[in-house]
Amino acid sequence: MSIGSTGLALLSAALLVSGLAATSLAEARQAAKSGRSTPAAAIPHKAESKDTKAAQAAVAQREKLQEARLAIARNDQRQLKRLKKELKDYPLLPYIDYWAISKKLSRLPYDDIDQFLKTHDGTALGDWMRVRVLRELGGRERFKAYLKYYDPEKIRRTQLRCYYADALSRHGDKQQAYALIEELWTVGASQPKECDPAFSRWMRDGGLTQERAWKRHTLAVRAGNLDLADFIARKLDSDRAKRATLMRAVYRKPDQIMDYDRFIQQEPEYRDIVTIGLRRLASQDPNKASEAWQRYRASYLFSDEERDTFLRYVALQFARKDDQKGLEQLIKSSPGFFDLRTSEWLIRQALREMDWAQVEFWIDQLPEKDRHRDRWLYWKARAINEQLAASNKNNPQRSDRSRQLLKKAAQERSYYGFLASDTLGKDYSFVDRPAPITPELVEKVAALPGMQRAEELQAIGEFYHARREWDYATEKMTTEELMTAGKVASTWGWYHKSIQSILAADYLDDLELRFPLAFSDIVSDVAGRMGKKTALDSYLVLAVARQESHFSHDAKSHAGAMGLMQLLPSTARATARKAGVPYRRSWDLLNPNTNISLGAFYLNSLLKRFDNNRFLAAAAYNAGPTRVSRWLRDTDKKLPFDVWIETIPYSETRKYVQNVLSYSVIYAYRSGDKAPLLRKNEAEAKL
Repeated sequence: MSIGSTGLALLSAALLVSGLAATSLAEARQAAKSGRSTPAAAIPHKAESKDTKAAQAAVAQREKLQEARLAIARNDQRQLKRLKKELKDYPLLPYIDYWAISKKLSRLPYDDIDQFLKTHDGTALGDWMRVRVLRELGGRERFKAYLKYYDPEKIRRTQLRCYYADALSRHGDKQQAYALIEELWTVGASQPKECDPAFSRWMRDGGLTQERAWKRHTLAVRAGNLDLADFIARKLDSDRAKRATLMRAVYRKPDQIMDYDRFIQQEPEYRDIVTIGLRRLASQDPNKASEAWQRYRASYLFSDEERDTFLRYVALQFARKDDQKGLEQLIKSSPGFFDLRTSEWLIRQALREMDWAQVEFWIDQLPEKDRHRDRWLYWKARAINEQLAASNKNNPQRSDRSRQLLKKAAQERSYYGFLASDTLGKDYSFVDRPAPITPELVEKVAALPGMQRAEELQAIGEFYHARREWDYATEKMTTEELMTAGKVASTWGWYHKSIQSILAADYLDDLELRFPLAFSDIVSDVAGRMGKKTALDSYLVLAVARQESHFSHDAKSHAGAMGLMQLLPSTARATARKAGVPYRRSWDLLNPNTNISLGAFYLNSLLKRFDNNRFLAAAAYNAGPTRVSRWLRDTDKKLPFDVWIETIPYSETRKYVQNVLSYSVIYAYRSGDKAPLLRKNEAEAKL
């Protein structure tokens, strides 16, 4: 764990706790760099204010926390002892002990370690200390001690499990050790080097049989790890090695399996070769794979699970290639096979073609529980209405059926519920019921040691460790406690944890906690600066930030997007030049003001590009404007808005757009306003 420069950490922490953030973060950074303090006049306070006293006490404690770190670094035990005594009531006192033990961990101070683990058993810090001790012991091959500290219920890291298997095989239950080693070895990927000693001992004792070697070879080929598969093949006897070579050749050129006489053989390995070949062939030519499947299923006894797994995969390949005819033929030739994703794809294909009879037909093929989801209630009603309009005939029974479906869908607080309400001309259903949380329980949950540590770590900017503490503190909470934790997080301004907790409690009707008006001052200011000629408003910005990050200001994606509105540094850099927003480095995207300013400006540029159409801008924000333009060219202004959204090729983008639209409505409601799901230009658009 690391904490930034003393001046910056203490200053920003003080501002966060006191709520008197008159000095900007940029000013705080500058002050820290120059070594000067923030002018007293910049922080207004009341002499006897309770909040001010609490803030001053917090700053004093954080100063001592930093002094303790320096004492540990200098090995000043006298100073450290004094500071620990003065910080006896400070939530982060355990971190001082953790740092002190970590400093001398290479000497393996067992008494200190044992006392620490006993005191902090089951906490985030206790478990992390256990991991560090195990790494030290494993690396130094202290395997007797390793067995003492290893907890199989808590430790799932492969490296540490391999050390454990090695320790067991040397000093424990060898049979148990070898069962674990077999599990660790039989995977389709390479394992860390820490596993090698245990694997070698297992092999020397006869653990590696031909069957196990073949199994791992097969797993490696399935995963596409052909170098590993080639290495494993060297451990096979000559006959199996030849079949292993054939398997890898089939993986590279799967159409070989169309030579049925060659691959329908008695040896059991051929079944594995054919299984891999069928799947690989399906990714290249699903029609050929379907043909081959019909031949091979008569020769090899595939289980129902294997059959359904393969057919789902083939169906997915047909869908990816937009081959509706092939998919329908697959379903007809496979009685008893059903796949929800396949059926939904067929519905969307029928929607894209505006074939309303087929839309209704495929919806009726869904299982009953799926047919009654708001999505398909809306679309079945829509299909009925379109067919009635096309027939130009009066059918009261069908009209009433459509209306009943829409009424049921309109009960939901969702994109489809709002669409159904618009169709019926009724007000939206919000179902806003605050969670049953008492002040007493809020006080109790907030006072839990883990929660106190999480709050303090958050306040000093240690967000990674704050999240770890929070997750440990809430892991075993009851539903009532989770709801309360959400309320506690909301009062801290830790909005993503508020959302996470209320969702974990599965209480979806507390809109204050699920849809917090986070950073609303910044959002309103930024949206207001965009002017009146744009479709951008505060509700849209809030909806995008809620969808992108759950209001986690330090969120980082695997793709490198950062902050509340998940901007890529490259996008932020280009946007900053156009917007005139100060931006020097990617770290600036973790500043809410900077991130929202750049995110809103970029979103506004997408609105301008797509004629102030919010759902097209939202699609472009998620999938990129080039893709959206291509999708628009493909549909050539033939589709109504709802069909276009429902048939967006990327399921992630489809869901994203629907969420942003519905969240915008909810944020208007949360702000005491009424807003339609769609504006006139959006509802009338042909795309």
